[in-house]
Amino acid sequence: MLGLFLFQPFSVSADDSTETVQLSLVITSDNQINLTVVKEVEKGINSYDAIKELVVVGVKDTSYGPQIISLGGVEAIGNTYWALYVNGSMSMVGAHDVILSEDTFIRLNMEAF
Repeated sequence: MLGLFLFQPFSVSADDSTETVQLSLVITSDNQINLTVVKEVEKGINSYDAIKELVVVGVKDTSYGPQIISLGGVEAIGNTYWALYVNGSMSMVGAHDVILSEDTFIRLNMEAF
């Protein structure tokens, strides 16, 4: 089991005009990975790109966009997949289409169908 907590306080200097939002990311899979990260990211970035900044992501390109197949070396195989939850609700779109325009809580959880 792997666990990590990172907190980067929000700060903007007079020379930095980039607006940021806070991303709280939790990645879980039974006894394989348990990762929690809180980080300021650029406002307007999609969650897929933000997640790639924080953890190694393996993807499969599909006609709908990138499908996450592994996180931190933990791969979804067989009847499992990485379920994406945004602010407590299962996302109806992929991580590439979730735009971080405000402080956001994202949970990626290994689930079976």
